[in-house]
Amino acid sequence: MIKKTFYLLCLLIIVFPANAQKIKQERVIPRIDQIAPPYLSTTLLINPCLDISLTDSGFNDKNDETIRIVDEERAKYPANTCNNPALANKLFKARFLQYSTITLVNDPWNLDVEIVKQNKLISQCKNTACLNKVLDTIISQLYPLYMSIPTDHPPTSDRLCSGKVDLASDKKMDLAIKKLVTSLSSDDNCGSEDLSAFGTYSYDEDKSKPYTNVIFDICKSNVGDLFMAECKMFGNQVNTETWFYLLKPNTEPKLLFNSYNGPYYPLDSTCNGMPDLMTSGRYSSREHEIVYYRYNGEKYEAAYSYMLVGIGRDDNGNDMGIADLGIADLIDNKKEIICK
Repeated sequence: MIKKTFYLLCLLIIVFPANAQKIKQERVIPRIDQIAPPYLSTTLLINPCLDISLTDSGFNDKNDETIRIVDEERAKYPANTCNNPALANKLFKARFLQYSTITLVNDPWNLDVEIVKQNKLISQCKNTACLNKVLDTIISQLYPLYMSIPTDHPPTSDRLCSGKVDLASDKKMDLAIKKLVTSLSSDDNCGSEDLSAFGTYSYDEDKSKPYTNVIFDICKSNVGDLFMAECKMFGNQVNTETWFYLLKPNTEPKLLFNSYNGPYYPLDSTCNGMPDLMTSGRYSSREHEIVYYRYNGEKYEAAYSYMLVGIGRDDNGNDMGIADLGIADLIDNKKEIICK
């Protein structure tokens, strides 16, 4: 394979490289004062009772717009919710479990259905007694799941490939692959200029062949012979364009998958005979766009996405992240793929 795949562990190393060696302790629910989201909207997503009057709230720009946004968020809950410290903390715990756990499971499209149901129950509460009961239910549902997910997630098995392809006995396929590499080496894709002087990642490739900015592999899969390629990464680059093509005799290569935010990570779950994929596109040191892809029987389609935002570390040194999704928009980031 082009790259070793470590799914969640690799993702956490990408997002939090400096602390990767510490991701070994049992998870714990953080305290409100431990979280440090970079944006007001992210903070309010898991801490709707944020008190911006406190000097350690993290938001010193207490202008009219900030005050309005905070007041509007508080108004979504029954009166006196935020005046009750125990209830405000329980609301934080429930929200944290919702939007953190969804970043840790392999099938977030299923968990978000439950979160949408939970949010509907919260919105229906007219008093704090109702809210307290609903929050207890949410916490009892999600806490065991959150705690059961290993912090040192084991590597996933390579489920994309089932065998090697012998190109020596298939001249037509060898020619098709050379054409693909030439096409992907164009300036519109990986580029034709040799950028190795800027420093590259370590690649296992045949040095006797002409230089190219494309690295690829060919293997047998459940749907046929796969050509998997991506652009080499240089310097401090962390994302690269990736392609899968299906190769068949006497037929033009068929594009099955393309992402500008590779590399990709195969998951243990499958759909229509092919493993689900995940990509992590870096937006900043604390933000990554996570996209899950599922095979619809013809090609891979984006099935679910969210912005993963780092919010600090818990008492055991584990880095924490949440899916920065608006409560009303949660279900809109999903496309159902029928798996047979």
